[in-house]
Amino acid sequence: MSSLTKQKTFTDSYLKNLSLYAFTAIICGALTGYYFPEVGKHLEQVSHYFFMLLEVLIVPVIFIAVTYGVSYIFSVENAFKVVGQMILYFLVITSVSIVLGLGFGLLLKPGADTGISATVIRREIPRHFLSHSTNPLHISNYVIFLLISISAGIAIGLSGMKNKLIHILDEGKNLFFKLIKYVYIFLPIVIFCNISYGIAVYGINTLLPLSKVVATVYLACLVFIFGILGVVTSLFKISLWDFLISIKEEIILVVATSSSKTAFPMIFDKMESQGYDRKILRFVIPLGYNFNLAGACIYLSISCIFLVQFYNISLTTTDYFWLFVIISLASKTASGVPGSGFLALMFTLSRFGKIPVTDLALLYSVDRFMNEARSVTNFIGIAVSAAIISKLNQHHKKTI
Repeated sequence: MSSLTKQKTFTDSYLKNLSLYAFTAIICGALTGYYFPEVGKHLEQVSHYFFMLLEVLIVPVIFIAVTYGVSYIFSVENAFKVVGQMILYFLVITSVSIVLGLGFGLLLKPGADTGISATVIRREIPRHFLSHSTNPLHISNYVIFLLISISAGIAIGLSGMKNKLIHILDEGKNLFFKLIKYVYIFLPIVIFCNISYGIAVYGINTLLPLSKVVATVYLACLVFIFGILGVVTSLFKISLWDFLISIKEEIILVVATSSSKTAFPMIFDKMESQGYDRKILRFVIPLGYNFNLAGACIYLSISCIFLVQFYNISLTTTDYFWLFVIISLASKTASGVPGSGFLALMFTLSRFGKIPVTDLALLYSVDRFMNEARSVTNFIGIAVSAAIISKLNQHHKKTI
């Protein structure tokens, strides 16, 4: 792919140092949680309020990005072809990731013969998870939000004031990016508190019996990234390794915060500076954050199989088919801040109906440790999808 002149992006100057601060915060947080657990137990609220603030800032950015992308797609030659490619790619990749997760769960059997009782490591699930899981509006809000964003984009694309409205969206995007930039100054503190709390509350020894399910999720995610995505990128003449190196700062940020959304504001500038089509990036990436969450699909699949094996439940082929369908739908709700994947798991189990949710806190104990794999896989999958669709249409651009 032809590359544009390399521009200096925000991540080049800031996240290069932030990566070091984040790594230091992880080490210090782990030591604090292990040696001073009473201190660590009081630090959860710091990260909770930080991500509440971050969500307030990122939601408008996502709205602007989706609206901007949809309005811009009208100026892309063969626009319907691009939309079709995106839908097909998202469906295939998420389906493959669910099958991969189910396969790893059935092959490695993380929930069989654990030798533990759920009561041994039972923890209380936070009330906000329980309230969301019984509130269908929480799920539908994602769909409503996207429909409003897409409708606004279509209206702008067909409007005679298109250029003026797009300029206003650009100004709004730049304003929110500046605000997010200042909020990120506090990220090392948040990372320190998050890691310290996790180690202090759940403890290394408590988590060891569940290490197999965590390892299964990580292994499946690695196979997906370097196996599935490795094959896909090679088909389109993209070096996966070089691509991952080029977005390493964003990947480190996602790992440190356990949320793929924290890298959302920066990935556009990074990929645009590498020569990928701006119009397609701004269309595919925001929608990918809702419809192309491979990490969430893998996590949900393995977690469900873990519980099936833990309770020694017998499922038929039809049961597995419906589980596949429900995971496909539930994964679309897993694009929020850390913990949203666990919310999606609760939604999956409540709709499937054949797996008890009584001891679901069993998995909540290790959910935050699976968050990193889930979030990084989501993020890499989204970035790769944008690169591939941009690559497919690099000869079909039309100047505005």
